[in-house]
Amino acid sequence: MSNETRGSGQKVSSSAQGNAHFVWPLGKSPTPDEMNTSFGPRIDADRWDFHDGIDLPAPVGTPVHAMADGLVHRAGPADRTGSGRGFGSTHVPLQVCDPTDGKNDLFLVFLHLDSIAQGVLPGASVNQGDVLGAVGQEDATYPHLHFELRKGEPKEDNSVHPLNYLPYLDTANFTQLRLDRCNFYSDNGDKRAVRLCFAVRDRREGDLQAVDVELTGEGVALRKLHVDFDDRDTINSDKGDEQAFKNRIAVEGYQKSNLKGEGLTDLHYGVIVEDITPKYEFVKLEVLDVNKGKTESPKFPLPKLEAGEKPVNSRAAFEDGETFPPPEWELSVLSGNICRPDEAAALTDARGLLCQDLQSSQGRLIRAGLRFPLPIHRLPSLSIPMSWRLGADIQPAELQMSKGQVIHPLAFLAGDHLVAAACLRKIGDDEYVAGVLIRSADGLFRERIDVTEGQISTDSPVRWELELLRLGTRQTTAVVRLNGNVVVRINGDTTGVEPDTSCVGILHRHSGLQITLHVDRLRLTEAPR
Repeated sequence: MSNETRGSGQKVSSSAQGNAHFVWPLGKSPTPDEMNTSFGPRIDADRWDFHDGIDLPAPVGTPVHAMADGLVHRAGPADRTGSGRGFGSTHVPLQVCDPTDGKNDLFLVFLHLDSIAQGVLPGASVNQGDVLGAVGQEDATYPHLHFELRKGEPKEDNSVHPLNYLPYLDTANFTQLRLDRCNFYSDNGDKRAVRLCFAVRDRREGDLQAVDVELTGEGVALRKLHVDFDDRDTINSDKGDEQAFKNRIAVEGYQKSNLKGEGLTDLHYGVIVEDITPKYEFVKLEVLDVNKGKTESPKFPLPKLEAGEKPVNSRAAFEDGETFPPPEWELSVLSGNICRPDEAAALTDARGLLCQDLQSSQGRLIRAGLRFPLPIHRLPSLSIPMSWRLGADIQPAELQMSKGQVIHPLAFLAGDHLVAAACLRKIGDDEYVAGVLIRSADGLFRERIDVTEGQISTDSPVRWELELLRLGTRQTTAVVRLNGNVVVRINGDTTGVEPDTSCVGILHRHSGLQITLHVDRLRLTEAPR
């Protein structure tokens, strides 16, 4: 089924009262166990992830109970090969009767177990409430039980929303439906990507099932997009930002797994729709829970560029005849340092950008480079982009710096302060690696490097790219690519800080460095990848 039309997919309706047949696995009762993250999209390892089950935080050793009568389908340690492929931890899947259709094809899968109870063997019968094993932390970042319900076959792709079966308290939990960001692209801005957002008051309910988006305009047919978490024709059951979109729509959950450990109770989601043409004037969001309870937004006017305004899509090669600084870019160079087009810096054609820091003293962050004011004051404010990409060919010609020191050839700033930056760090004699840094809402910075994939050679140019995704959320992601390959990525909370400037050149806070970079084929864009 396409996202463009509504269909039944594999969704199991809760109208059959299947939830009267199940108990929760830790409390052994109809009262819901406290969950961290529920079924559906989230952020894991700094990237989009579809979570195929529910996570219940609990100390190691907490008993795990059978949620219904059934047969033990498997029981054993982690096995990523052969018949056990897909089980990365000690596990017990049960085969039970599906009360919604009477078929004996529902599999209850329990993962991250510390141990398996005696007598829980393949083919053994168990009764509801029997102890199957104990909570563990194998293949996990904190102690919890991960459980899934898989319909038809015990494959991960067959997972369905557990709350279609389990008893829980259903409330009006979806709030703050809004349109909050927009990227414009194509040379004339005739395409838009918008982000609609909503909040969930209490993570412990966890019953988000589907979203509908309607695009309307005068003289144009209604465009309706639908995502149902139980329908793999409308959403990918995989991990990676490249998996987030299906048929030009993505649902993103702006939370990690251990919300209880981080002291968070609420959830935030984004719904991103790409390739919206100018004919569409309004957008409407509907959010549905597993019981088909619906919360809907009003029709939001879609953002438009002002007359004469264009999307950000800036390129510069620094050749003869090109304006310098390039249009909309500003020169930022400390006295005595150099930032200019020069034949000596050519990486592709006749000239490149020569950036030199000639032992400047500690002071301003930008030592020699170019800065571009980002359009954070677009009207309406809903037109502020949710993502940016900044790239250039860069070759270090001189790096007189001490071990442990770092410079930033690409960066996004708020005022004169870093929000996110690509890092070039010296880790040993003539050893340099690429990394990424991001600022969080508390003002602290997190940096990540990859000493293997991120090794930098000074003998040839490298295509650097710094990408910001999910701006304005507590799961903003900064990604660094070298020659098109993702080298390192990191998440930070940018709910309280918005980048207003992009920079290329030599940025650092040290004193007395002597640095020369050759830069070419500069590009800044808000267009999606």
